[in-house]
Amino acid sequence: MRHLIAPFFCMLAVGLFLALTVRAVETDAASFVLIGLAGAAFFIRRCWVETRRAWPTFTRHLARRREMRLSPPVIRINPHKDDLH
Repeated sequence: MRHLIAPFFCMLAVGLFLALTVRAVETDAASFVLIGLAGAAFFIRRCWVETRRAWPTFTRHLARRREMRLSPPVIRINPHKDDLH
């Protein structure tokens, strides 16, 4: 759903920053540990904000789809059979 694309990309960035942090710890690159943790914290916060902002629209969209799925189908009755030539 297009409403949750921004939080998805934020979580992807969190994963990349955490991978950077793990790699930096393994190679004793202390300066990159701080960058990785700061980037992960920033994008976790952005993901939270974007999810809270997009959630009401997302739930309205799901409710609309649920109503469409549960509504009776529209049936066209054509007694003259004009469309069969």
